[in-house]
Amino acid sequence: MARRQTRQCGWSGILTALTLGFSCNAAFAHERFIAHTPKFPMCEDFFTSLNPDMLSVAGRTAALMAILMAIWFLRQPLDDLVENKLLRKLQGNPRTIVHLIACFVTDKPVEHPLFQTFSEWVVILFLRVPALVLMFAAANNSLVMTSYPLEPSTLALFQFAQVMMAVGILTQTLLPLGGASIFGTFIYLLYAYDWKSAVDVLPVLTSGVIFVSSPWDSWRRSITTISREQMRWVRLILGLGFFVLGWMKIFNYYLTIGVADNFVSVMKDPMISIFSFGTSSTFFRENWIMAFSMAEVMTGFLLMVGVFSRVWCLLMVYLFAKLMLVDFGWNEIPHLYPIGAFMIVCFSNNLSDEFYRVEQKDEQLAREGKNVVEVLFSIGMAVIFAAVAVFPMLYLLTKVQHPRYFPEAKVAEHCAELRRIQDSGLGDKFEENFLKSMEQHRTPNMEMGTANPGAPLAGGSTTPATGSMPGM
Repeated sequence: MARRQTRQCGWSGILTALTLGFSCNAAFAHERFIAHTPKFPMCEDFFTSLNPDMLSVAGRTAALMAILMAIWFLRQPLDDLVENKLLRKLQGNPRTIVHLIACFVTDKPVEHPLFQTFSEWVVILFLRVPALVLMFAAANNSLVMTSYPLEPSTLALFQFAQVMMAVGILTQTLLPLGGASIFGTFIYLLYAYDWKSAVDVLPVLTSGVIFVSSPWDSWRRSITTISREQMRWVRLILGLGFFVLGWMKIFNYYLTIGVADNFVSVMKDPMISIFSFGTSSTFFRENWIMAFSMAEVMTGFLLMVGVFSRVWCLLMVYLFAKLMLVDFGWNEIPHLYPIGAFMIVCFSNNLSDEFYRVEQKDEQLAREGKNVVEVLFSIGMAVIFAAVAVFPMLYLLTKVQHPRYFPEAKVAEHCAELRRIQDSGLGDKFEENFLKSMEQHRTPNMEMGTANPGAPLAGGSTTPATGSMPGM
């Protein structure tokens, strides 16, 4: 198929990077190996209908996705406009630098020796990182990551198995067998643990894809490049993982809010506030979950379809590194998995996207001189894709039974109190007082595995240790 591979490498993408930076700063995964016990109920009725706040957040997300996809579809005519008219007088090194940046942003090959060298090093890192995390899990009596503690009866078996897998990965021995073992472990996690938890393990499968498609005599070879087909699978798996994880945050909202209740600062993230701006302050915890989830859904979907993949992945490397080194510390070491995967996409010259049919139609319209029709077609397709990516699943999640954590009577009392605050017009003051009180008095339990908010209530009730809700 004819694809646009001119030297004009996406001047419009440079402007788009600013939009991306404001849209996905907080699209990161919360994990069960940090404190995650919810301290207060949620107003569960919020998640049972497409209420105005929910539609506001979802609509904003869909609109931003549509804008980014429309820019992606129209990147070639925008490139022509900027390069041939606006920057026609720019010459020499400045033009070369801007050209390389534009190629990076729009996922086209970056022809520079330093980029190529770093790309080869990233492949080596990506192929070795799983071994480090497997050994960390074995040393902590866990499987793959510390979210999955091992039973005493199987502890020794899985510890030795993980160490053997790690040795094979480090020595690059029989990589296809190692890849098959990774996929087999993922299937076992689906069976042995809560299936909802398996979403966290999806980034591990990116390594598995590369391993199973490697030669059997891998120890004899120097693997420093990833083919276009392999890279496509890495991107699809990474994007799917985040896309599903975003929806799981809404489905299993007590697990999501449990992390926020113990690390209150995450609810003050200014980038997440972009998604929840204008929603009810009284139900700010519920709206924060919606905004957080939609940010992750957008990140996952656009990465999955290959729209500005490098920019998304570069931002994700920063965010996961910050989580690991600054926010949560040593317990976030398993995030080396997604960091390695994001880096290999970010510094690859073999990227592609899933919109080749739309691009073929755009090329046809451009050749026929129907520029206005091309623009309208691109915008229309972007709106359709964005709407389909957001609203059907959101509607479905309002019709399913969500995991519960607090007794029904306590939830009802909590919701009634929130509505009383809303009716009295004290929502803004309530949010401010709540966050201030949580920051001053919270004493999070930093031990791993202290609770399982995703588990259904035994007998329909439980007795979490919580006090009265601050700010009320």
